[in-house]
Amino acid sequence: MAKPKLTDLSKEELTKKEKGLKTMIGIFIPIIVALFYSVTRDYMNGEDLNWPILTIAICSLAGPLTYYSELKAVREELLARG
Repeated sequence: MAKPKLTDLSKEELTKKEKGLKTMIGIFIPIIVALFYSVTRDYMNGEDLNWPILTIAICSLAGPLTYYSELKAVREELLARG
């Protein structure tokens, strides 16, 4: 299923999409902080580095970056419409 172009969406749909993207970024941030906190805490307590969790934490950084680029495009379209 192809995603509709931003120009085809109504202003209400764009606003709804913007809110959804902000929510997804807001969900990712605490998860990333918790993962890095867990890895750092264990390492500082003298345990071995937990490579699987560290890998997941690093890979999870891509989520907000991906959503941010889409959010930026939605904001630009909303500003263009006034």
